This record gives sequence, structure tokens and C-alpha cells, in this order.
Amino acid sequence: MLIQQVAWVNKFVLDCLKEYSTEVNPINKLLVSAFLRLKSITTVKNLYIQSLMITDDSSDEWNVLEKFTTLLNDQAQKICFEELLELFEFVISPSDKLINGAIYTPKNIREYITKQSFLTLGNNIHDIKVVDIACGCGGFLINASRILKQKTEKSYKQIFERNIFGVDIQTYSVKRTEILLSLLAITEGEDEEKFNFNLYQGNSLEFNWQEHNAQIKKNKGFDLILGNPPYVYLRNMDARTKELIKKWSVCSTGHPDLYIPFFQIGYELLNKNGVLGFITVNTFVHSANGRALRKYFTKNNISLKIIDFKDEQIFKSRTTYTCLCFLQKKESDYISYITLKQKKLVDIHTIKFNKILYKDADCVAGWSVRNYDFITKMESVGVRFGDIYNTNSGIATLSNKVYIFKPDKEKGDYLYMQDGTKIEKKICKNIVNSNRINQENNIENLKEKIIFPYIYNKNNEAILIKEKYFSDNFPSAYKHLSKHKCDLGLRDKGNGKYPAWYAFGRTQSLGIIKCKLLFPRMVKKGFVAEISNDPNLYFYNGMSAYLKGEGNLQELKKLLTSETTWQYIENKCKYYASGYFGLGKNYLDNLGCLDHSK
Repeated sequence: MLIQQVAWVNKFVLDCLKEYSTEVNPINKLLVSAFLRLKSITTVKNLYIQSLMITDDSSDEWNVLEKFTTLLNDQAQKICFEELLELFEFVISPSDKLINGAIYTPKNIREYITKQSFLTLGNNIHDIKVVDIACGCGGFLINASRILKQKTEKSYKQIFERNIFGVDIQTYSVKRTEILLSLLAITEGEDEEKFNFNLYQGNSLEFNWQEHNAQIKKNKGFDLILGNPPYVYLRNMDARTKELIKKWSVCSTGHPDLYIPFFQIGYELLNKNGVLGFITVNTFVHSANGRALRKYFTKNNISLKIIDFKDEQIFKSRTTYTCLCFLQKKESDYISYITLKQKKLVDIHTIKFNKILYKDADCVAGWSVRNYDFITKMESVGVRFGDIYNTNSGIATLSNKVYIFKPDKEKGDYLYMQDGTKIEKKICKNIVNSNRINQENNIENLKEKIIFPYIYNKNNEAILIKEKYFSDNFPSAYKHLSKHKCDLGLRDKGNGKYPAWYAFGRTQSLGIIKCKLLFPRMVKKGFVAEISNDPNLYFYNGMSAYLKGEGNLQELKKLLTSETTWQYIENKCKYYASGYFGLGKNYLDNLGCLDHSK
């Protein structure tokens, strides 16, 4: 198992866990026993927790426990309840994190989501049903149990039996949720021989709650759904998951990530007065992957509040751009949206949200939720950018280190790589990494060479040259690519379907474009764009725009780098860390501009 750095624990403690075991049960026993020892709890009635206590002082387990607790004391580290939860989350194996999207949700975020969701729900909570449909180790269920305990004065035993529900794809996560909920009760003076839980191992993409639990059938769904849906890219899903997400209508566009169907699953599990509170990826607001989800929200007039953290990183172990989403089963004509830093979070009923009518929100192009009036004005003047200009991504070989090089020298009919490998000039083209264009780097000093095994037909279409022609006429270049044939075969995880092994990974941007404006894909204020009139210059990584007809690219350059367009980019485009924004085709096409074509 991968033991990642935890905020409160130093490397020595993590190394001790990693050296001890990679198995679930030994880790569970060690952490539970250390927790109880540091809490000075020596006797427990609960049979499940008893089974996890290390008590044989002649065993190897006891010796490890002694070493571990001594280390904690020496390093001035303690395991309180939140730290125990965090450790359980962080000892999840890396393969499970990748495939199932498990990630620890910070305490302050869980508490905020849980508190605000309860406030939205109202005061009649004695018999409510609360669920996390991807519960992990149960963080949200712990917070919900505490609130229910405080507000209803019920025992934890009653709360676990009647109010708290959870499901997770991993059996060990369900067991750890049981452990943590049991310890919650025990540390607060409620030690029972047995707690009855409504916790299940299952896949929420197909799990039927009404079949598994009569309480939910009787309640006609859940009153409250809390959680942090799994973050998994489509390319990292297993075959079964890819098949299952197809049944959810919100996954019918683009290449949906795994968090997307959890909105539909959650919404359809709510009863008529239900509330849902999630922390999740914010890209559904504008991405192609989110089109069907946006349509689903619009079609159902879902009451939706979004608190967007913009480029602030909430999770320590992963670069993810997130937001809080609060949904209600009741209908609404508008989306409520605001950007906030997490330290600025206040009670949700005091937040002055921007409100955008669903009928004015564009499900296809993306919701202009940040500054709707400004975006609408910018998109209503002149002519639509996409009607005048084409916008392209660069050449995608999927193995740039093999195809692209900066010549060390040039001699006769050959160019030489840094390692002395010679390549025929005639099979090479000039290329620039347009992501690197800035005040210091212009097109001329960014020029490199790309091995280009294509020719053009009379329609200006790039055609891959035949392998025999390649090997006969360009033996040096062919030999170089042949050395990397195995690596090239690993592109697209070995599943690529190319016309030949030496073909580029994609066929985009192979056409001849004489006049083009090159600019980075990731931009920040003051970014540089450069015009090229060289039809034999290609680009990779970044972007280009060019007129569909004839005209002046100087005006396009002025438009794209203007202060007004930058304001549009800030309010329209996807944001990244350090003030960068993604400047893709789908963000530019609706921008209003003057028509300078002839």
C-alpha cells in the first residue's frame, strides 16, 4: 500500500506503518490499538473493536504496537479521532485511489457541507435518513452522526440503526467506517457489545437501495445525501465501470469522469424534500463532458447552489479544481453561483449568490456563471468568433521525445540530434511549441524539427507514406523510429489503432495553413500571441487560430490579447493554479468580434 504524507504526521510514523504491513487487517489492528492506548482506554465491550485489539504481550503484533506508540510519543504525534480517520484514508492502495477515486476530504470542508445541508433541511430531523453513496472510511457519516446526536439526543446506537446509511465499492472501506463509527460512540461513553449498521459493499452505479433496505423504501428515498464523489478519469476506469456509466443519461456526452453520474444517482435517490451536499470537480460547469449533466439540471429545474473554489487547492494529495454543490429536490428557475476562498465560507443562507436563469444558460457551450451580464454582452457584439476563425490544437505525436528534436548541427543532407543520430532533412519540418511563446521566446528561437512521415495529396490532405518508401528513401529516420518501435506501440496504453506503427498518435493539425496566429493553451494575463506566415511551420502543445477566408490576422492578435478579452477569459474559461486559464476552442467560439475577412 502507498502511505502518502499526511499533514499532521511525519515521515517516521508513515515509514513505520509501511514497513509493518501492506495488508488491511494488521493495519486496522495496529491503528485501533494505538488509538485506544493513547486514549487510555483499556477495556471495551464492543465485540468488533475487541477483535481488533492487540492484547497478547508476547506476540509480534504487541512488539510492533510498542514500537509504534513509542515512536508517536517520541515524535510528539498523537492520534485523535480525526487523525485516525485521515490515516485510514491515506493507507488506501494507489491502485484503488486511481481506479475508485478515493480521496480524503478535509475536516473543515466535511463539517461545512454537513452543517449547511442540515440547515437547509430544517429542524424536523429526528427520523431522517442520511447517506453517503461513496462513503470511503465514513468521514461525512461521522459528522452527520455528531449533529444528530447533538440535535436529537438519541443514542449513537439508535442513530446508526435508524439514521445513518452508506455504501462503498471497497469492503475494507465499509469495515473502516464501522470501526470509526464504533470508536466515535465508545470515546463518547457509549460502548455497546454490538452496533447495527446500514453499511453496504456495493457499486453506486448499480446499487438498489430500496431492495437492500426497507427503511429507504418506506421513506421513499433519502432526506440527506452527503459526500465526495469519486474522481476518476474515463481512461482510468475499468471495463465494468465504463459499461455501467452508460446507463446514466448525464454520461451521454464527451468522456465523462466518474463523479458526473453521482449527481444523477444522488438526485434520484432523494425524497421529495431531500437535500444533497457534495464537494466535487467544478469542470462540469463548462466542459464538454458536462453537457449532458447541464442539460439534466436544466430539464429538471434543479435547485442548485455552487460555491466555486476556483484555483484554490482543497486536497493536499491531488491537484483538483473543486466546488461545493447543494441540490434540493424542489424546482428552481435559476442556478445560484459564487466564487469563494474556503476561509471565506459562511452560513449558506447569508451568501449573496449570482443567479442565472436556466433558460439563459447554454448547456452546450457551458454555463457563463461567473459574470453572466458581461459574458452576454461580449458574446452579443459583432460576429461570432467561431464563424470567422478556425481554432486548432497542435500536432499530437503522443511521443514528442521520439519525433521532435533541436538539431545539434546540420551537415549536407542531414540534421543531427544531440546524441549524434542523423536524420534526413527532407523528412523534417519546422515546428514550435506554442505553449512556450512569451515575451522572451518568439517563434524564431523556439523552432525545432519534427520527423514528418507524411506527404500531401492535391486536396492538401496529409497522407502517411508507405513503409517501404519510408525505409528506402529515408533510412536514417526510419532506423531512428525503429529503435523506438516498442515505445510507440505503448501509446494510448497499447490500444492505439494507427495506420502504421510510425504514424502520429493523432491526425490533427497536419494540414498546410499559411497564415496563423499561435498562442499558448494555458494563458495568464499579458500572454503573447505571434503571427506566422510560413505554411511549412507546424506547432504542438499549444493553439492556433486562422481565418476561414482571407483577411488580417493583426486584428485577431489585437483582439485576443486585449484587456477586454482577458476579462472575458477570466470569466469564461477554465482556470488553473497561479492565475492560468485554459484557452480552448469551445471557450473562444462564442466571443463577439469584428469581421475583418474579405
